[in-house]
Amino acid sequence: MAGIQLTGLASGLDTESIISSLISAESAPRNNILLTQAATQARSDALKDVSSRLSALKLATTALRSAGTWGDVQTIASADTTKVAARTIAGAASGGHTVTVAGLARATQSTYDFTPPAAADTLTVNGVAIPLTAGATLDDAVSAINASDTAGVFAVNVGGKLALSSKTTGAASTAAATGGTVGAASTVAGADANFTVDGVAYTRSSNIVNDAIAGVELTLKGATTGTEVTVSPPGPDPDAIVNATKAFVDAYNNVVDGIRQQTTEQRVTNPANTTDARKGSLFNDTGLNSVLTSLRGTLSAAVPGLAAGMDQLSEIGISTGASTGSGTPSADAIAGKLTFDSGALRTQLDKDPQSVKKLLGGSPGTNGFAQALEGVLTPLTQAGGTFDSRASSVTDQLSSIADQLTRFDARITAHSDQLRKQFAALETAMQANQATLAQVQKQFG
Repeated sequence: MAGIQLTGLASGLDTESIISSLISAESAPRNNILLTQAATQARSDALKDVSSRLSALKLATTALRSAGTWGDVQTIASADTTKVAARTIAGAASGGHTVTVAGLARATQSTYDFTPPAAADTLTVNGVAIPLTAGATLDDAVSAINASDTAGVFAVNVGGKLALSSKTTGAASTAAATGGTVGAASTVAGADANFTVDGVAYTRSSNIVNDAIAGVELTLKGATTGTEVTVSPPGPDPDAIVNATKAFVDAYNNVVDGIRQQTTEQRVTNPANTTDARKGSLFNDTGLNSVLTSLRGTLSAAVPGLAAGMDQLSEIGISTGASTGSGTPSADAIAGKLTFDSGALRTQLDKDPQSVKKLLGGSPGTNGFAQALEGVLTPLTQAGGTFDSRASSVTDQLSSIADQLTRFDARITAHSDQLRKQFAALETAMQANQATLAQVQKQFG
């Protein structure tokens, strides 16, 4: 009981040590409860880790068959990107186009002598008034012009002269300045781009052209007598498919690593602390071993209904790997981890993309590998599924252990309070007896 302090002066006993020893002996089973709690918490953490890895694998598996992975794209190539660059901006007709460039579009440039104004003055640039203070330098004028959002020019101090360049290209571009601070202009007129596409002549004010080839944007960079621009037919993007496949292999190997880590770590017999108690919480767990068996079986099986020669993952470069060269399987192969040969997949995509699409499950109405593996993963990862149920069961166990600790601590506290009361009563009685004895001795002197 709080507040009761025992001195043992009357009895001569070290009552605090006695109570401490009694409570310590009675509290010994508490350590076993703590060890059980640590082992159960470790099992909960391990299940959550494996469940998270399986969920990531399911997402990667779904991506193998998704429309985003298999959506048609077009590629465009220029034979000389230093002369003509090209990119698709919409659906474009496939085929080749010959682009010749006789001249590039350029901006109008004007150069002026500049005289600092003796008094406040105004410089007009492309019809926009630019105020200058008395004594403004050329650099001041350049800063004032460039600060304007409407003048439409870039200003530069070039060897003590004011150089203006239109922000737009083309023969119609302007870069004109008037006022008492500038002299006569030295002007290089702007020009339009002159080019042909498949023999048809075009004149445009910009070197970026998006109306000469439907769905294609051309960027003219230099004169050329003929640069070929080729637009591919619409089709799946090999890079997207290879990336999705690699992500799947990585996610699968991550699951294998996680499960093997949990099922091969051995328990510590008679653990002395919580660190030991946490080890091997899922050692040789039959449920996890069954998951690996199911995954491996699905990976190695042929996909029903597909043509022989393109009905297994090994035919597109996904396998458990080759031996070390001496005929001995590699450690990863023994563990069941996958290897991925992206070159083999690209070869098959070039050869027969539709068969690869069916194999991976990307063809609507055809169940491929992705659907087969999802059939294994969904019951494991869904709400209320296998791992959700296991996690819930372990959570209930942790709650029960916490309640057990609470009750145990309450019982120990109550017993400690009771002992203190008993020893306090003993001290009080002995003090009273001693006082009575002292009185009697005094009377008989």
